[in-house]
Parts: sequence; structure tokens; C-alpha cells
Amino acid sequence: MLGKAAILFVILALLLVFYLVIRLGAGKKKDISKSLQISNYLFGVRILIIILAIVALILWFFL
Repeated sequence: MLGKAAILFVILALLLVFYLVIRLGAGKKKDISKSLQISNYLFGVRILIIILAIVALILWFFL
């Protein structure tokens, strides 16, 4: 069974991988800087991941 620290590390690693996959799927950096729609989408993804990380941290404290 995983300890508390390992569980937190796994959750944060999964969120990082989730962001990287979405970022790579959005296109090249040059395309992103030119497209306002993609930039707004990635900003929303970052906000979502931050919210998920905060919720995971709060739940982790109660584990």
C-alpha cells in the first residue's frame, strides 16, 4: 500500500502528465502564440489543473 506522500506524488504526477498531453496536442508553440483561441483554451486547462490539485491536496489532508 502506498503512503500518504506517495499518493500525493502520484496525483500531482498524473496532473502534470495530463497537462503535457493536452499541451502537446494543442500544437506547436508558434501556432499557439498566433491563435488566441488556443491560448485561452490552455489557460482554462491550467486553471482546471490548479483547481484539481487544490482539491486533491485538501482530500489528501483528510486521508
